[in-house]
Formats: sequence, C-alpha cells, structure tokens
Amino acid sequence: MKVLLADDHALFREGVRMVLESLSNEPLDIVEASDFTQVLNLVRGGGDFDVALLDLSMPGMDGFSAIGAVRRAAPDVYLVVVSASEEPQTVRKALDAGAHGYICKSAGSASMMAGIRSVLEGDTFVSPHIIVPDSPVPAAGDINGEQLHSLLTPRQRDVLAMLRQGKSNKEIARDLSLAEITVKLHVTAILRALGCENRTQAAILAAKMGV
Repeated sequence: MKVLLADDHALFREGVRMVLESLSNEPLDIVEASDFTQVLNLVRGGGDFDVALLDLSMPGMDGFSAIGAVRRAAPDVYLVVVSASEEPQTVRKALDAGAHGYICKSAGSASMMAGIRSVLEGDTFVSPHIIVPDSPVPAAGDINGEQLHSLLTPRQRDVLAMLRQGKSNKEIARDLSLAEITVKLHVTAILRALGCENRTQAAILAAKMGV
C-alpha cells in the first residue's frame, strides 16, 4: 500500500510513520510531504497513492481547497484528513470538500488505523467523539443571525464584534484579557466556521448580522 503522509511538522510525520509501520499487516510505501505544493506535485506526478493522510493547516493553500485539488488530480486516492481541529463544522466542510475520512490528532494509534481501514473498505470515517452536522456549512452570505449564534461560541462572538471594529489581535487580546495566541486561534476558528477567507469578510458579515 502506498501512502502519502502530509503534515508540516516533521515530528508528527515521524510518529504517524511509526504507527503505520508497526500496526499495518502489509508492507507500506510511505511518501512524506510538508506543504500543499509538495502534495499536489506528488499526486499530479503519477504517484499512484492508495491513501493520502492530509493535515488541513499546512502552508501553501487553504486546506479545504486543497482537498478538492487533490481529489481532482487523483480521483482514485482515498483522502483522510488528520487534523488537530475537532470543530464539527470543520469536519463537515472537509467531508463536503471531498474527504473520505476525518481523524483527530488526539485519537489513539489504534483508532487511526481503524479509520484508515474503514475508508479503504469504502466507508466514511469520522473520529467517534465528533458529532458532524447533517447540513452543509452555509456560505458566508447566506448566514443569518440565528445560524451565526449557533456557529460561534460566546467568546468567538466577542472577538468577531471587535473584528468588525477593525481591531488587531493585540488590541483584542488586551480588551478581552486574553493571550494574543488565543485570539489568533479564535480568529482562525471564526473564519472557518463562517466560510470567510479573511478578516475583512468576517467584519462585513458581522456588520450585516448586527454583531
């Protein structure tokens, strides 16, 4: 079985490689990539991969767009997202983009192998503790006030309100008594949940919704 293992952290790739090699019942040919450019070059180069394990947060491309690009370049490859994000809407967007499975990085090695085997058998696999919404994530322009409330946590709505005011992460962190890295994580989660590409789109949407 030929596996494409794509993650921008070498230590994580090494750990996953060890898990795969120790738990697999068959010989593996594992090829590694550290960004989306490498991933696309490998699949477009006729790598004939059976399965691709793909992190959403690598450099070079938006993760959801990358899923579609990989599927178009290699329609026969089974694509499994392996991500630190456990947000149900992120999982929903990954599946809608064409992923065959979604495994959280917090999952144990046995769960990871079970997920890969399940996908290779033709099933869609999602880490069991995540409840995936049945409906697709609405486009940014289609979100109403009620959906906005359900998509974001109260703290994320506070951050979104300050994005509307044009405040920087540093200013938001100061006003909400948060670490700047925490604000950055909230902003990333907000953009993904609302389907926005940048802070400006999120601010415009917030203005429409009266946040």
